[in-house]
Parts: sequence; C-alpha cells; structure tokens
Amino acid sequence: MKQIKTKNLDRQAGVSKFGMLMVFVFLALFFTFGLRVAPLYVDHNLITGICETLIESGEATNMTQSDIRQRVSNSLRINNVTDFNLSAITLRRENNAPIISIVYERRVELIANLDVVAKFDTVLQ
Repeated sequence: MKQIKTKNLDRQAGVSKFGMLMVFVFLALFFTFGLRVAPLYVDHNLITGICETLIESGEATNMTQSDIRQRVSNSLRINNVTDFNLSAITLRRENNAPIISIVYERRVELIANLDVVAKFDTVLQ
C-alpha cells in the first residue's frame, strides 16, 4: 500500500477566502455589465432587422418615412421596447432605391456615477 507524503498535504490548500471574494466580485461585475449592456444590442438588432425586412421585401420602395416609423413603432410595442426615439430613423432615396439610416445613442447607468454610452449608426440599402 502506498503511503501519502505529509509534506504535499501541507502545501495543498485550495482557494483562499480572498481568492473566492475576488472571483465573486469579478463575476458580479461581469454579469452586471452584461445585463445592462446586452439589451441595448438586442433592441438595436430588432430595429435593424425590421428595417432590413422592409427593404428586402421591397415594401420600403412605396413607403414614406412616417410609414416606416409607424411599422417600426408597432413592432417595438409588440416586443416591449419602450425607450426608442423614432426620429432616429430617416429615409432617403438614391436612384429610386430606399436607404434607411438609424442613428442614435443610448446611455445606461452601470454602477453609481459610471455610465455606458452606446452609439449606433447603421445604414441599410
């Protein structure tokens, strides 16, 4: 039978309390950041997806800027997106082809007086 060396057992300790505290602090900051910033990108992808669908289906060719804003507004209401300013969506035409621009920024409070600003500038043709 093999004997266990006691010298190795004295040196093997595992994670200290301070180490565990640092891991928990890091995880808390990571999840706080993720839960605050991820919805910004989810909402932006939803808005750009709606506008891309309008362009790809050809519906945007016959629509006005207010029609596009109304369609986006209806979809945002269904998906419970409440704090988007529809004036960020503009429509222009080049060679009778619709070009939709979505330009806005969102600010989210992260921790105390630290804010995260996300700027979105998307042009869809």
